[in-house]
Amino acid sequence: MSQYNNENNYSYNDDLYMDVSDVEYTTLDGEENERRSTDRSRRSLAKGLLSLALAVCLIAGVSFGAIRGYVKTNDTADNGTAPVSKSIEGGSQIVYTIEPQQGALTLQEIFVKVSPSVVSIESQVQSYYGVGTATGTGIIMSADGYIITNHHVIEGASAVTVTVNGGNQYPAKVVGSEAQTDIAVLKIEATGLTPAEFGNSEELVTGDDAIVIGNPLGTTFADTMTHGIISSPEREVTIDRYKMTLIQTDAAVNPGNSGGPLINSRGQVVGVVNAKISRSDVEGIGFAIPIDQALTIANDLIEHGYVANRPMLGITIQSISQEMAMYYGYEPGITVTDVSEGSPAERGGIKVGDKITAFNGVQVTTSDELNFEKNKCKIGDTVTITVEREGQSIDLTIVLSSGTAA
Repeated sequence: MSQYNNENNYSYNDDLYMDVSDVEYTTLDGEENERRSTDRSRRSLAKGLLSLALAVCLIAGVSFGAIRGYVKTNDTADNGTAPVSKSIEGGSQIVYTIEPQQGALTLQEIFVKVSPSVVSIESQVQSYYGVGTATGTGIIMSADGYIITNHHVIEGASAVTVTVNGGNQYPAKVVGSEAQTDIAVLKIEATGLTPAEFGNSEELVTGDDAIVIGNPLGTTFADTMTHGIISSPEREVTIDRYKMTLIQTDAAVNPGNSGGPLINSRGQVVGVVNAKISRSDVEGIGFAIPIDQALTIANDLIEHGYVANRPMLGITIQSISQEMAMYYGYEPGITVTDVSEGSPAERGGIKVGDKITAFNGVQVTTSDELNFEKNKCKIGDTVTITVEREGQSIDLTIVLSSGTAA
């Protein structure tokens, strides 16, 4: 989730998983209220075993050298999971006892260990309502300034600023970002930062301690820490048509926590907080991207600038939403701003200035819609892309390959 403030300091929340224009919420005194949604793309979440739709909130081709394995999970460390042993007492009666967690830290020790690795992220975003600031959270990956966060925290940003523990601010460059996994990597020019210790999300079990540190509701509540448990280590949900397997927790997450750490009892980051169910009759259902998956994506973004083994067109595009078009008087849609040399797009005849209107016959008007249709395909598939050029509609045949751009 991201918290927004426009130039007039009017606050509103960007509930990216909600495909509605008005969202109900409940104040602490039980009063029902309505809040307006923003102009960004909305998403919907459907849980397979639930018959009703659950409203879910997001909370908030350049190569960068061979850095494969830049960040690794601590596979050999004990993750603090409490093993179960059984003893026999009184004949056949079996009594189960829980052994003490090995290496577990106190909550105070966890905060001291992890908080220096947590940053605040502010993204300047232009919307129909004016220039706004989207705030989220990030996790320091390396001492020299690589930071992992959510794609939706920096999506559409014209400028990104990172504030590290202690208050120093740095302009950030987006190394790479992917909507499908909701992972982004930023880079700031800094040294001597405190990288987080990453654990192994595959070893999580229901009932493990779960701690969240971040910036709910923006920097006013920076370094807020909440505590709960792992409600489910593997919860399948569908977000914006993408199936995701996320960690479910009852640790409180709120707008501004997006991109921040989900932490185990040893002070290791085991997830990247990205979503919650937001309904007046639902409490304590938050989600995080498993760190094993998040780091795999992040390392690809650092090394390649894109996620490996995904079909690519080899183009750079500018996506103008209906709201942005109304605000600026532009034509909405997807405009090609660059075509990579030797890319599938170049070989297929796409040119700078083309407006992409359809992918395999499916109308597309945003970058997310284009990428969603593209990601249904495999490397080597032949697709038809429809473009508008000089007032004419043209169908182009393109063979997808792995490349360096969208």
